[in-house]
Amino acid sequence: MYTENPRLAGRASSDRPYPPGPRTSYRPSAFGNGPRKRPSIIGPTSRALARFSFVALVSVGATVAWQSYGAGMVKALAPSLGRVLPASQPGPSAISAEVRAQLKPVALDLAEIKRSVEQLASNQDQLARKEEQLAQAFATLQATKQDIDQKILALTAPRAAHVLPPPKALQPPAQ
Repeated sequence: MYTENPRLAGRASSDRPYPPGPRTSYRPSAFGNGPRKRPSIIGPTSRALARFSFVALVSVGATVAWQSYGAGMVKALAPSLGRVLPASQPGPSAISAEVRAQLKPVALDLAEIKRSVEQLASNQDQLARKEEQLAQAFATLQATKQDIDQKILALTAPRAAHVLPPPKALQPPAQ
């Protein structure tokens, strides 16, 4: 709870004996009468860096320990965490003949799907090549059409120069 210094109670902030400077904060308390300098930022920063470093080192140590000793040690030390850990995977010899018989048609279907996907990819490549050839043929046709249009204009241009313009209508003289 904030209580004001009894010596300063009732005074306006402008009447106080020591107004705070630009880098100071005025701390009304019974411990001092004057302005107090702000604490250095080095102290809190170094403490935060030390905390971060400690957390990082503990995390790295836990990771190394986990990789070295595995989940078995965790299960032994804390059995309640056993349900959180992933179940161990059975080896290939642990799979029964019945399961293998069920997986065989699935494997064949996956192989057929793989072949179909490869065939679709090759068909797509062929279509892309044909599309490119069509684009080149279209560009050639456009260039040929433009060339023919220019030749036609060249042939019709001299005839247009020999054609006489239509006669102008006679206008009556202005009165």
